[in-house]
Amino acid sequence: MEQPKVSIIVPVYKAEKYLKRCLNSLKSQTIGDIEIILVNDGSPDISPKICDDEAKKDSRIKVIHKKNEGAGLARNAGLAQARGKYIGFVDSDDEAAPDMFESLYLAAEKYNADFVMLGVCFVGGNVFKEKNASKKNVYFDKITLFETKEEIKELILGTFGSLPDYSEDSRYGMGVWKNLFRNDVIKNNNLRFLSEREIFSEDTLFILDYLNHTKRAVGLPGVFYKYHRNEASVSKGYEPNRLEKTLILIGEVEKRASENIQKSEYKIYLDRMTQAFIRVLCSQEIMYARSNKTGYTKLKKMLKEICKNERVTASLKDYPWYKLPLKQAVFAFSVKYKLYFLQILLVILRSKEG
Repeated sequence: MEQPKVSIIVPVYKAEKYLKRCLNSLKSQTIGDIEIILVNDGSPDISPKICDDEAKKDSRIKVIHKKNEGAGLARNAGLAQARGKYIGFVDSDDEAAPDMFESLYLAAEKYNADFVMLGVCFVGGNVFKEKNASKKNVYFDKITLFETKEEIKELILGTFGSLPDYSEDSRYGMGVWKNLFRNDVIKNNNLRFLSEREIFSEDTLFILDYLNHTKRAVGLPGVFYKYHRNEASVSKGYEPNRLEKTLILIGEVEKRASENIQKSEYKIYLDRMTQAFIRVLCSQEIMYARSNKTGYTKLKKMLKEICKNERVTASLKDYPWYKLPLKQAVFAFSVKYKLYFLQILLVILRSKEG
């Protein structure tokens, strides 16, 4: 059987509302020689039936049924059976532009690249539940090559962070779903996802592990991926142990960064990443307290636990927070100086913008 050009892996869990929309975007790809691997992660709704029905209609669709273990391990199950020269990842509630995978594939072939990136449009609300919001992140204004050791280092740093004066917390984005990976690089180095039940942003760690084996990468201009935020998304949910999981993530990112990069170079990027996650944690804590009518004393105690954490205070100790975009700068100021009432006010005002 001839090797597909691209294997597209889609973890599926409680996706009955969105799955057909996602699959229609994949079946309509202008590159025909693909396989679409749907990994039913023990979904309790009718998603498994949709997967099986779609596979009967289209020979490019393969279905894996497994017990529920989370998206990271579902992707691993897909990787174990993927036959394509390249690997792409799509979330079951998202959409890919018709020419997305053809654009990724052609760039990978033309430039003999291990890793190809493109832009994304975020649709829907974030932690503040804005309605009908959308935002386009165009990471490259022209075709950009990363070939030298210094350029690959820049890519690694820009994956998990950015410099203070950059508008986004990550220069090149942390999600795997806007990238193309070489299957042989993944298999030869036994690269796998961790479980998001143990750590936040398993995407980031997978990309960093992959970039340690990347010789050439390409960034493409334009937006090809539509990321739909919804109420059930992991990134929006409140979890009691999310501070612990965040600290584990930061430690794992630093562990990977320190392998080939000096601390004097990566620290300012890691500090930006830390502040980004802490901003989200504080915001979630405040929004959760509001929805559950939690008193100020208890909320302040929770915010204090976050803001007085050693890793958090270290990220702001010598950081030029005043160079950040205005709203981020004010929030960083409130964290640095433990101004909890200001944090609450900022989050409430931000929630009303939607």
